[in-house]
Amino acid sequence: MIRKTIYLVSFTLLFLSACGNNGNDTAAIPDGPIEQQVQFLVDQDRYEEALDILREADQDDRRVAVMTRDTHLLYANWLMHSADSIHMTERMPLALQHFRRVLELDSENQIALASIEQIESIYQQMGREIPQGVAE
Repeated sequence: MIRKTIYLVSFTLLFLSACGNNGNDTAAIPDGPIEQQVQFLVDQDRYEEALDILREADQDDRRVAVMTRDTHLLYANWLMHSADSIHMTERMPLALQHFRRVLELDSENQIALASIEQIESIYQQMGREIPQGVAE
């Protein structure tokens, strides 16, 4: 039941992120709970700022751990599918790093596993070396 809830939260955050604006808004982060701040930034595709807030939070707090995992997942998906302003040669290595971070936090995350497999397969088909590394 908990796993289904976590997946539901992940998919909900993915949907909310897709519905957010395109990151052109640089409005100030609202005061309030960390969940509100992170969601505000994710809605604006300001993932690095959201992750910075989460890095400063209590990593032993389960809510923070789930938000961190979900933010890395959303960021990786955004890089893979929506970050048109960043060239593909920069986006895919970054996406791989964030998907790998998701797996460090949730080793059975099916979205991250499938996405890593897809990206690595493309690199292999192109005869290119697969980028290494994990996001912070």
